Amino acid sequence: MKLLLNKYSLILLSVFLFGSTYLSAQNEGSLTIQKSESIKHIIAKKKAYNKSLKKVKGYRIQIFFGSENGAYKTRDKFRATFPKPFLKIQNFPPDWKVRVGNYKTRLEADRELVDIKKIFPGAIVLSEMINI
Repeated sequence: MKLLLNKYSLILLSVFLFGSTYLSAQNEGSLTIQKSESIKHIIAKKKAYNKSLKKVKGYRIQIFFGSENGAYKTRDKFRATFPKPFLKIQNFPPDWKVRVGNYKTRLEADRELVDIKKIFPGAIVLSEMINI
């Protein structure tokens, strides 16, 4: 019985000490962050660059996902068949993606998908930021 009381006393004491330490740590000190002028300049340039980008939420059609050689072959095949739409190849190691189009609405992308699926049956519509 004494051993049980000692365990509970030890646990209660530990909880009390931890709690009081935690609470007292909340009221101490202050933090001052100083930025150099070069950091401020870099942040300002990044903000200006981001404002210059004309991107909105839209849709693209992914026609390929796989190896690098396959991506470039798919790109050439697509350009031979559909010379007009925007096309981009992305590398997400170890895979490559070929995505086409800048569609503002899902309906536009689905209409184009019907024609693209005739040649690329695995094509799918994906939501992402597009150029305007």
